[in-house]
Amino acid sequence: MATLKDIAKLAKVSTSTVSRILNDDPTLNVKEETREAVLLAAQSLEYNTKSNMINNSIAIIQWISSEEEEEDPYYYALRKSVESFWIKERYRVHRFYKDNMEDVFTQQFDGLICLGKFSMEQVESLSQANSNLIFVDSNPDETRFTSVVQDLEMASKLALQHLWSLGHTTIGYIGGKEFMGPEQAPYQDKREKHYIEMMDQKGPSNYKEHIHFGTFNARTGYDAIIDAAKTNRLATAYFCASDTIAMGAIRALGELKKLDVVSIVGCNDIATSRYLNPPLTTVRLNTKLMGDIASSLLLIQINTGHNTPSKTQIVPKLIKRESAKLVNV
Repeated sequence: MATLKDIAKLAKVSTSTVSRILNDDPTLNVKEETREAVLLAAQSLEYNTKSNMINNSIAIIQWISSEEEEEDPYYYALRKSVESFWIKERYRVHRFYKDNMEDVFTQQFDGLICLGKFSMEQVESLSQANSNLIFVDSNPDETRFTSVVQDLEMASKLALQHLWSLGHTTIGYIGGKEFMGPEQAPYQDKREKHYIEMMDQKGPSNYKEHIHFGTFNARTGYDAIIDAAKTNRLATAYFCASDTIAMGAIRALGELKKLDVVSIVGCNDIATSRYLNPPLTTVRLNTKLMGDIASSLLLIQINTGHNTPSKTQIVPKLIKRESAKLVNV
């Protein structure tokens, strides 16, 4: 049987801190990361006390692999937010990734939280396995499932309107192509879709010459800028589908000595975006709020048995920094 000392050793804190956290001592002032580490250690060691019973469990299903998650700040932060909520609720948390998603069907859970984009084949299997089901970051069928999503139409609008207000007309887009499920069904990112719609209405007729695709990593942003420069097709500004892509674009512009003439706007507002050179103008997507709302909705389903479909849309916020500036022509 696990002891407080075992938990303290695993969480790398004192035994007294473990005791006060497990007993919800209101006078204790510790970092949230420390509290989570203790609760997660207690969970992994199957430690039970009257005030810390862990009888229920939920599954977090991540649509990408664990290796991909390590390089994706958005989905990593989203998973951590969900996980933190359920640890505080004294639920046992089980993680599943693209690599081992089939294992979720071999166990019983009180509910499932699905992070990312899933094919209809996957969706049908998951819904048959558990009726307490929440989708986060997408919804394959709004008439059947509850979801918490970002308003990516608003995100595109905020980015483009800001660049237009700075005098830019030639605005490019750098994004990633994604594919769902084992059948690799293509998924069109809503930022790409709304960028195209808005540029069709207001942009120059040749704007599609400035659209670049790859994956959601820094290399995509870097290669897009280098390739555009080689063919003399650099736009005066770019809307990047993620901050990670924007980081690569900024690196390439720095090497080309074009940071003063090309503006960059990212999307997500990851922790490192404010420390880039120049600091990144971006559209903030609140992953902490997404995870908390999705988890709260699932908890209501579990406690009440009601699962009438609903959709919660998180409103993004434009964060102005130095990477977007007045057009220099």
